[in-house]
Amino acid sequence: MSNKKNSRPFPAAAMTDTADLYIRVSTAEQADEGYSVGEQEERLRNYCSAMGIPVHAVHTDPGISGATLDRPGIRQVISDVETGRCSKVIVWKLDRLSRSQKDTLVLLEDVFLANGCSFVSLMESFDTSTPFGRCIVGILAAFAQMERENIKARTMMGKLARIKEGHFHGSHAPVGYRFQTSQDGALISNDLSVDPYAAGLVREVFRLFLSGWSISRISGHMAETYGSQLYEWGRNTAVRRILSNPVYMGRVKAGDEWCDGIHEAIVSESDWHAAAAMLAHNKALDKRSYTYKLPGGYAADNLLTGLLFCGDCGARMYARKISRSNHVKRYMCHSVARTSAAMIRSDHCTNRLHPFTVSEVDEIILGEIMKLALDRSCFEAAASRRMKPAAEDTSVYTSRLTEVNNQVKRLLNLYQTGLIDLDEVKDRLSSLNREKTQLEARISSMEDLQTEAEIRETAWKAAQSLHAVLEEGNMEEVHSIVHSLIDKVVILNDDITIYWSFS
Repeated sequence: MSNKKNSRPFPAAAMTDTADLYIRVSTAEQADEGYSVGEQEERLRNYCSAMGIPVHAVHTDPGISGATLDRPGIRQVISDVETGRCSKVIVWKLDRLSRSQKDTLVLLEDVFLANGCSFVSLMESFDTSTPFGRCIVGILAAFAQMERENIKARTMMGKLARIKEGHFHGSHAPVGYRFQTSQDGALISNDLSVDPYAAGLVREVFRLFLSGWSISRISGHMAETYGSQLYEWGRNTAVRRILSNPVYMGRVKAGDEWCDGIHEAIVSESDWHAAAAMLAHNKALDKRSYTYKLPGGYAADNLLTGLLFCGDCGARMYARKISRSNHVKRYMCHSVARTSAAMIRSDHCTNRLHPFTVSEVDEIILGEIMKLALDRSCFEAAASRRMKPAAEDTSVYTSRLTEVNNQVKRLLNLYQTGLIDLDEVKDRLSSLNREKTQLEARISSMEDLQTEAEIRETAWKAAQSLHAVLEEGNMEEVHSIVHSLIDKVVILNDDITIYWSFS
């Protein structure tokens, strides 16, 4: 009976008595320890010359990690061994072959020895043609793997230390930021600097969400107004990702911990925490449980979300069921409810349970708007205290428009000089032209500021339209009208104060 090895038989006559030299070095290793590709090759050739071993080929993997076997150089070595083009594989040091104990042993047992090829490491002075040499290889491979894992652990510790110092770590800068670069565009570091144009879009997302807009409505608005060249505005998940990212209030993440970042915040902490609380609240409770009927049979659904503030401590307020046995809800101060630590503004808030239900408060607010619509003198009295708003800064939009125009010119120049063909330039040019049109429309609308009389007339017409919209049962439009007319509503016990956006 004969024992047959479970490997491909290799005819001894076909074996050539030559060696493959294998060289690998990573960029960091070359810098730290000084063994370059050229230096390794010189030492290996000197060894072969002294031992009288002909060199068949030199295979290199410069700047490639030894953590896996997915390397072009080592694949060529394996091919030479399996096809009998060499009888030895020689490296300068064992960890050049692999830093994984498993991969090292697989190469030795299943590739080299299975095909009658020996392995030599100069630095460790062993040869796998002997039993002792094979034993030592297994031991040294274990140490090589341990060193790789130690390097990985040290790298992770260094990364965490930098993050805890406030540095951002990531391959892509969040929308609203860019990585720090030099004047010629070269990357300086992964630290974040604010992109004025994109940061304005992020602030608009937070403003709309805190004013009560749904995520799907924000998504549609942003995609229609600004296009999707800079960000995937058309996806709800993309908008939610912005609202839930603490980077925007100046934080960076180290493991499960959020630390103060060195970058500039785009939104305030209070606005970010308010948005986070609203997201958590919407996720935890079925939004339909807040639906109730207003007079006339039409339904409301969190009509005042984002407008309500406590008159005692200044915290935001939200609708909450008081009893599990019914669906009656009242607006409650976050400092009193204490359901979200980030939303608490005082440990001694006196604004306890209110006498009005959610539907009653909403009816009061709608009634006050109706009064303004029915009595022009009442409306004018409320509007007389209006202060002229500061004009919105158009510079970030004009700067972005200049950038887009420059990109269009560069594309056309590349096409005209024959460096790219028409098919390559078509899609990109179309995308840039769409963004250009949207930016020009935005700048035009910002520059066309309304006069005081126009602002009052717009608010007056909105108030007058409320009754008809309620009769139609279009609650999305009702919501839009209410939020266009009101800046905020302050509740203190049984006292309700409305702050109009036009006064």
